[in-house]
Amino acid sequence: MSSTALIAHHQITIGNNVKIGGGTCIYDTDFHAINPNTRALQETDREKKINLPVLIEDNVFIGAHTTILKGVTIGKNSVVGACSVVTKSIPANEIWAGNPARFIKTLGRNDA
Repeated sequence: MSSTALIAHHQITIGNNVKIGGGTCIYDTDFHAINPNTRALQETDREKKINLPVLIEDNVFIGAHTTILKGVTIGKNSVVGACSVVTKSIPANEIWAGNPARFIKTLGRNDA
């Protein structure tokens, strides 16, 4: 990891042999409430923010400058393309990329 930000208000778990490209940001929180009236008051803003754990399983490769948002699980052996925004969970053994990240293909035996 280089120039990577891990912002954990609840929990971020990273498995073994995970490669994380430079400039990646992983957030387990919204930081602020969604409702503008709630957000306007500092006390309620903090109380109403949503925190959900992030889980990155073993052998995942995350390309540089990717953003991973709260509540996401990235399954074992999966690959996330550079500059992706991951808003939902990625199953094991798949390649995803884009903004928002979307399924590209399933990893096969011959994928290097």
